[in-house]
Amino acid sequence: MIKSIWKFRIFNPAFLLAGFFCVSYLSGCFERSVDPEEQIVVKVNEETLNLKDFAEQLANQLRGLDALTVKDKSAVDREKRTIIRDFITNSLTKKWAKENNVFVRKEQLEAKIDSIRSIYPDDLAFRRALATQGLKFEDWREKLRVSLLQELVVLELSKNIEDPSKEELLTYYNHHKETYKFPEQVRLSQIVLETEANAKQIVEELKKGKKIDHLAKSFSTTPEGANGGDIGWVERGTLDVFDKAFNMKVGHRSDIIKSPYGYHIYQVTGKRKERKLSFQEVRPKIARLLREKREQALYASWLELQIRTSRVFKDEELIETVSVVTRKE
Repeated sequence: MIKSIWKFRIFNPAFLLAGFFCVSYLSGCFERSVDPEEQIVVKVNEETLNLKDFAEQLANQLRGLDALTVKDKSAVDREKRTIIRDFITNSLTKKWAKENNVFVRKEQLEAKIDSIRSIYPDDLAFRRALATQGLKFEDWREKLRVSLLQELVVLELSKNIEDPSKEELLTYYNHHKETYKFPEQVRLSQIVLETEANAKQIVEELKKGKKIDHLAKSFSTTPEGANGGDIGWVERGTLDVFDKAFNMKVGHRSDIIKSPYGYHIYQVTGKRKERKLSFQEVRPKIARLLREKREQALYASWLELQIRTSRVFKDEELIETVSVVTRKE
């Protein structure tokens, strides 16, 4: 019996503790000349995923999960299926793309990398983010390239899809009108104070002609105070203290109202009646939605055909031997 183990440190800030988990496999009955780590887990045509790479990918997939989830066999099995599904999909995509002269240009890939990098304050923070996922930059770059390639394949497959007709759009709209319904809303600017005495002083200042937005910037205890107290549009039921605003006119100011957050004084700055968006307003959105559904259906059919016409092998017994053991550091 041969046993191979990889050990990885995991840290989940939600639990504020560090620990270890091991992704391991037990393998028996190998020929002496065969390295058990090179045993094939999945093979799609001529492309293979060996046991070592499969276990390492599983370890990386599990890094972001808490210890309880990692101990759940069904959760681990889901991650295994995800890795296998992605490997099959990626292999078939790359093969079809090569046969049909579809490829990701270098400038496309670099532009996408730069776009993602720009989210982080600097390159060091970006590299650290990759490291926390157990990814080398080169491996992440290749994953990104394959992802972009899949998008290009979908575009190529979908270029002859007809746009939905007006009748189809209308039918969808009529069956989903509630989706495009907006409830009555009011827009408010407020000042929140810690004590009733402070609130009464603010009321006196308002009576003298001071503006609520100016006072909010100086005295409100809630974050929107910095924005002049504007809390935006709210619906009935958002907070009990705001429900009275629906019976007030634009420009009117509330009395002092107590809530668990403090003492509120707010002014109604806008009102919107309940309304439904018209067909013309949502037509572009529905058109995109229906086209996306057609693209997804076409891609699913294409993928099913590729699987049926390809040589796909999975060693279920070998996959089952890969297990996860957790323990404290």
